[in-house]
Order: sequence, then C-alpha cells, then structure tokens
Amino acid sequence: MSHRHQRGSYLHFLLGIALLSIAFASAAQEREATVIQIMSRPAAAMIESVRPLLSEGSGVSAFHDKLIINAYPQEIATVRQMLAQIDRPARRLIIEVRDAANATLSTRGFGYGVDTGSVRLGRTPPGSKGQITYYDAQTRGQGDSLQRVQALDGRPALIRSGQSVPVYQVHQGVVGSTVVQGFDVRYRDSLSGFFALPRVHGDQVTVEIYQQSDRPAGNGYFNIQQASTVLRGGLGQWLTLGSIGGNDANERDRFGRHVQTQRSQDRLLELRVIAVEP
Repeated sequence: MSHRHQRGSYLHFLLGIALLSIAFASAAQEREATVIQIMSRPAAAMIESVRPLLSEGSGVSAFHDKLIINAYPQEIATVRQMLAQIDRPARRLIIEVRDAANATLSTRGFGYGVDTGSVRLGRTPPGSKGQITYYDAQTRGQGDSLQRVQALDGRPALIRSGQSVPVYQVHQGVVGSTVVQGFDVRYRDSLSGFFALPRVHGDQVTVEIYQQSDRPAGNGYFNIQQASTVLRGGLGQWLTLGSIGGNDANERDRFGRHVQTQRSQDRLLELRVIAVEP
C-alpha cells in the first residue's frame, strides 16, 4: 500500500471521529421534557420564578400541581436546585382572636319624704311619718370570647358565626276612610368572626386581619364593632388588635328622689398566631 493511500485512509478516519463527536454533542444539547411535582403551592404560581432560568426556545407550563418544562438538561438541573430552596410545604398555623369585654353598671339613689297626715311631701310609704333612704348598687359583667381557625402560612383564612335575627317594622296606610296598620318582618344577619392572612418569617409573623362583631341590642338595634389592620410580632405572643372604651352617665331628679346611673364598658381585642409545625 502506498504512503499516499495510507494518508487518505487516516484522514477519513479522523473525519469520521469528528462527525461522530459532533453528533454526540448535538444529542447532548437537545431539549427534553420533564415533569416536576410542586408541593407547597399551585404550580401556576411558580411559572414566573422558573421562566428567567430558561433560555430562548425553552418553555414551562403548569398542569394542576405539576410543572412541565421543555429545556436543556443543564437548565432543568438549575430549576430543580431553585425549587429545592423555595418549594417547601407551608407551615400550619393556629390563629386566635380574643375579645375581652368588661362592663360595669353603677346606680346610686337618694330619697326623702315627710307625711304629717294632712300634708305629704316627697316619697313616703303609706303609714310612715318620714323617710330618708340611700342605696348604692353595682353590677359587673364579663363577656370574653375566643375564636380560633387553622391556616397555612401565606394563605388566607376566614371564620365566621352568628344568627339571623328577625327585625320588625311597623307601617300604616289609609284605605278609603280607614287607617290600616301592619308590620313587616325581615331578617338581619348578626355575625362575628375574622379574616386573616398570615406570613411567617423566622420567629416573627405579619398578619393582615379584618375582624367584626355584631350583637343584637333589642328593639331592632345592633351593636357593631369592626377592626382592620396589619400586625407584626412574635409567634405565640398576644398582639393588641385594638381597644374600645366608653362611659354613659344618666341622672334623674324629681321631688323626693335623686337617681344617678353610670355605665362603663371596656373591650380589648387581641390576636395570637401559633405555629403547629416547625
């Protein structure tokens, strides 16, 4: 075999190796489809976090709780590393709202009277010649309530309870020469509860909360209390949501009697978030 023929065979061999290497390199760079299970949140919520990690021509979509990625192997590996950091099961939390209410009703009275038989002044019972009375009565009441709901970190939670209270409304009209009276009844919902959105960061928690408490007061009236705010504090600690205080005084004075009534009511709203799982 001539030296020239051997050289040609060697060149063909090198060309074959080069083509084979290019073929393997092309195969290694081909995109592939991969399905990744998402554990902590809807898969669609992860798309915007994954898309910046992909090159032009690669893509990501969501189906239920799964991400479908069509990308190069190295891109898929990068996505998996990122998801390992952020795709963790949400912490379970207990949210409690406490309404501590204290009410005091104080009544003081002073009465006097004289009865001479022919003239009677003031307040005297029959058969009595004279009377001076003084009394002081005080009533205390406490109406604490506690509402509790379980939630996930970063997910909204709502708890609400109450009743439908009938409210009567009297109406009248004239039919011909007759006045006709009647009443209508409608139902009003009296609800108490709260809506909360907790976000845990370390041993601290931030809570967006809306709280309401409606209570029937009789005669078609309702006591309404609402609070809406954002709180931040430690897990397991009671945080003050708000406080309400009020005083009402009433005096009545007529001949032979003087009565003074004073009513005070204090309410303290507090919130606590407890971590069920670390």
